[in-house]
Amino acid sequence: MSENSSIVQQAGGDLLVEQRGAVLWLTLNRPQRRNALTDAVMLALRDEFLAAARNPELRVIVLTGAGDKAFCAGADLTPGDTPFKPKVDRLQTPMGELFRAVHDCTVPVLARVNGVCVAGGLGLFGMCDMAVSVDTAQFGMPEVKIGLFPMQILSVLRDLIPPRMLNEMCMTGKPINAQTAHALGLLNRIVPAAELDAAVDALVADLVAASPMAVRRGKYAMRAVASMSFPEMMSFTETALVPMIQTEDAREGLAAFNERRSPQWPGR
Repeated sequence: MSENSSIVQQAGGDLLVEQRGAVLWLTLNRPQRRNALTDAVMLALRDEFLAAARNPELRVIVLTGAGDKAFCAGADLTPGDTPFKPKVDRLQTPMGELFRAVHDCTVPVLARVNGVCVAGGLGLFGMCDMAVSVDTAQFGMPEVKIGLFPMQILSVLRDLIPPRMLNEMCMTGKPINAQTAHALGLLNRIVPAAELDAAVDALVADLVAASPMAVRRGKYAMRAVASMSFPEMMSFTETALVPMIQTEDAREGLAAFNERRSPQWPGR
């Protein structure tokens, strides 16, 4: 923890929020329940991502779970805590609202996977832009084993997991290990548990070193072109490039390149 940071508890202490300089740490804090998600936790996370999108000082969001057993085990199925309560007056579910907020947030999101990552937790993991994991982590969608199906998280995972593997994971509920997840391209790094924090810090440092304006505008563009045809993508990216060239970050980056020095990003 940096000297100037402090931890704020949200959702009754089940979510820990800490800003370390330009990096926002969001920690699911229910290790006794393998950091399972409740409505309150998902809505608190939603609010944090909405606020982060409006904060120009933030450069990276790190999402992780407390303890060393689980990143997130999905929705809490304990009677009384489960999010699976039918509410006919609610058009959007808390998980859907959370995923929309993460999708629209232009700050890079890094998953620090410290253990089991399954069900809704895998969906939340899939919303992140990058991921570093311990080499003992397990990833899966066990919903069929309790008579459900990973409906909402399919919106996230169908573009991340190859179709045949996605079918197997969804229809059998069997998990995959970290090595398989890495081979499928779901993870940027896999490391022993003792090296997890160092690997996360290294990737965070790389992100912080990049132009914040370029990263935010770039992430927005990557989301925007996802459903476009090739001609539409070319037209969009052509027009998106012009305002980027006019930013102060671009001017500083070009000047630093020619002057053989490290850039000092204004973030504008």
